Amino acid sequence: MPVHITDFLEEKSGVIKNKDLKKSLNLKQVFTSINQHLYGKLKYTDTDTRARSKQIINLLLCKLVDEINKKPEEEVDFCIRNGESDKELYTRIQAFFNENVREKYKDVMDENEQITLNKELISLIVKELEYISLLQSSKDILSDAFEIFVSKILKDEAGQFFTPPNIVKFMVNYLDPKVDSRILDPACGHGGFLLEAKEVLWSKLDSKNKRVESISNLFGIDKDLFLVKISKLYLEILSNGKSNIFCEDSLDPKSYRAQTQDIIKNNSFDYIFTNPPFGVKIPINNKEVLSNYQLGHIWKNIDDKWEIQNKLVKQQAPQVLFIERCIQLLNDGGKLAIVLPEGIFGNPTDRYIWEYLTSNGKILTIVSLDQNTFQPYTCNKTSILFFEKLNTIPKDYVINFAIVENVGHDKDGKVLYKLNKDGSRKLDSAGDPIVNDDLIGLHLKIRQAEEFNYLKEQKIFKIKYSQIKNKVFIPIYYTGVEKTLKKLASDKNFTLLTIKDLANKKIIYTNKGGYLPRGDEIGSHVYGLGDIPFIRTSEINNWEINLDSYKKTSEEVYEQYKLKQNIEEGNILLVKDGGPNLIGKTAYITDLDTKIIIQSHIFQIKAVENDEFIDSYLLLHLLNLDIVQKQIQAITFVQGTIATIGNRIMEVVLPIPSDMHKRKEISRQIKNIIEDKKKIRRQIRSLSLKYSLD
Repeated sequence: MPVHITDFLEEKSGVIKNKDLKKSLNLKQVFTSINQHLYGKLKYTDTDTRARSKQIINLLLCKLVDEINKKPEEEVDFCIRNGESDKELYTRIQAFFNENVREKYKDVMDENEQITLNKELISLIVKELEYISLLQSSKDILSDAFEIFVSKILKDEAGQFFTPPNIVKFMVNYLDPKVDSRILDPACGHGGFLLEAKEVLWSKLDSKNKRVESISNLFGIDKDLFLVKISKLYLEILSNGKSNIFCEDSLDPKSYRAQTQDIIKNNSFDYIFTNPPFGVKIPINNKEVLSNYQLGHIWKNIDDKWEIQNKLVKQQAPQVLFIERCIQLLNDGGKLAIVLPEGIFGNPTDRYIWEYLTSNGKILTIVSLDQNTFQPYTCNKTSILFFEKLNTIPKDYVINFAIVENVGHDKDGKVLYKLNKDGSRKLDSAGDPIVNDDLIGLHLKIRQAEEFNYLKEQKIFKIKYSQIKNKVFIPIYYTGVEKTLKKLASDKNFTLLTIKDLANKKIIYTNKGGYLPRGDEIGSHVYGLGDIPFIRTSEINNWEINLDSYKKTSEEVYEQYKLKQNIEEGNILLVKDGGPNLIGKTAYITDLDTKIIIQSHIFQIKAVENDEFIDSYLLLHLLNLDIVQKQIQAITFVQGTIATIGNRIMEVVLPIPSDMHKRKEISRQIKNIIEDKKKIRRQIRSLSLKYSLD
């Protein structure tokens, strides 16, 4: 005999009514507590965390459906009734799931779908949540649940990252989709962007029927069948409408099923909101897929203009193809909001992407997000691109920029609040602590942005497209670099020259400008063969190199690299690739340091005699100026734990004193410092040698 939920609806004392449910001030904290309890019980027995996560989500759907469908005075089913055993609760919750979730949404759920968590785990979860109102506690319940229960799995398996609700809300509210517009997320996950779009549309509709109808204009695609089911269920449970969510590979439209092909067509969407999967671990290398994209081809810089070639790239990062896929899907005048790694916004090797973008529409706005935005799941720094597809593109237009320094949480995901000077939390008019989140109200502030003014402190500003430098679309480049450089340019006490300018004038030679030979880096197989130091980026600090590197090699290997690397007294070494905290560190090569081999991640500069009175000592001073280090930071792009400035180092501007006597004075002072350092090093070496011999 099948079990029905009505079999359990007899009167019992102590039952919970829907009106008794209370708001949780921190739903994620509740979910975290549940997750910790589950881990404690299952860490020695449960290995399929993905399957368990799916079951937890199914159980939360039961709680959500129960809360939505019950009137205030009605008793909820998602609770433990007086005297009810774990087995009785297990049976009753299974019956509720079968009738109110699986059967009601049978076009989404598999007919054999069950909650397979054991009775002890179901009891644990129900006990934690029975008095909490999910609807009052969060606008996007599943985003909180996914962050705790599912995000790590998606990150590990497919490079997908949970998108914080404040990011979702800001992106959708900034573009403010119109009623009757067709809205798509081609990497929809659990449907967070679509849910927020629903909220915006419903705020503009008074009629209940029109609200339900508006759901038919929301479309989503995802490769993960579980996420597709959850997204569809979630939208339909919260709206009573029918959503259009498809399980497909968005990047391969030729593989779409017939129904999807009939609905998901190019040039047919008004808005796209998305945070596509990205990362070097999930490249697209299918030639049939790559051939469908201009960005799947090689591009070459010919006379300062990027041009597409006939040859395909060997592989392409998925986020790059997603940019083009979104533009294919948008209609003329359609708008895109997409989260992307910040490297794309300024990396010289990615400038062909901006050639493609600006050939298909205009850049509306770029928002640089704080490093902690996607923490604790990934430290990738990201920015948001807002773009409008246009058949007729204006020659010049205004681009808005914004810098978000506070996203409401720290690197561990802990909520951060605004503080008074005494360290206490600031409170709003209702007495609640105010979250330190720059995204709140940012969509309104950007619309009132002032023009970029190097005399003002600005986190929000606008610049004309014609004023963009070298296709660098990173706002901090303009506030932290351009601003100071503009001031210096008008100061007669300084002459501004780039490192490339100095190389072209033969004042310096560099191993990136083609004037110094570059040797291949030694391999680990020759470590430990002798006493010649192999200098890595971590051995450079405070203008010195650490000769006590534990990576050393033989005299014979050194002789192979001696001429290739050409290390000489007076050379300057600068870290260009590696850990973010090492980029830009410098060292001066003295007569004590010439017998070394350097890592390929180190930039090498050699000054030669010249009439400009620019020597290695002055260069060392200039490279360590705050404005120069800020330039280096601005052109440093971080992915995970690796950072690089690459060829962009040649674009760094040095503010050289115009007065020749000033140059000589600075050089003399720096030389004295170097000589003092050498003297101390010789004394230390002498003492070490003396007492080691004793």
